[in-house]
Amino acid sequence: MLRLVSAMTVEMLQPAPSDPKIILIGLNRCATTSFHKLFQNSGISSVHWVDDGDNNLAHRMVTNIAMGRKPLDGFGAVRAFSDIAFTNSRFLLDGSRFFRELHAAYPDAYFMLNTRNRDDWIASRARHSDGKYLERCCKANGQTADDVKRGWSHLYDVHHAEVETYFDGNPRFLRFDIDEDSPQIVADWLSSDFDVNIVHWGHYNKGASERAQTG
Repeated sequence: MLRLVSAMTVEMLQPAPSDPKIILIGLNRCATTSFHKLFQNSGISSVHWVDDGDNNLAHRMVTNIAMGRKPLDGFGAVRAFSDIAFTNSRFLLDGSRFFRELHAAYPDAYFMLNTRNRDDWIASRARHSDGKYLERCCKANGQTADDVKRGWSHLYDVHHAEVETYFDGNPRFLRFDIDEDSPQIVADWLSSDFDVNIVHWGHYNKGASERAQTG
């Protein structure tokens, strides 16, 4: 009996196995689909915008936070998360703005600020879904298209400045420019915990998407 208790005590004292997540905290229209495919095809369980049960990632995250749970509860063994966003004509949610809450809940996670040139990003958002994404944003904000674009420009600047200041010096943070950087940088950055095969890197969802509610 003593040996059993001792064995249990030793087991309880062992550190929990590492199970880090990969969380993309760049704004949507910054290659989130490409990263999702890269992770998924490298054998890393990944969710992009919605899970297999059609549960929106951003919705669930905010609900979890409101209920006092960890932001990504309910996604089982999923390791990679991208496109944490939702937009319709009444409601806008850029889940990447919750990077502080995500980091507080998952301090051992890898956080990537996937980014691109600001003007190109604004143009991509404006074209998305044949302009329907911009139209929904205008309705939700009660603003003109030009006003919304100016708001996006401000959001881009604020988000990048806050994220880079917050994660300054953190080795689990990576700023990745989708137009300038090689995917090998991502593979090397994650190599301690994940085997990312860059042969699966590609450009997906470059044009206007038919997806109804997000970008």
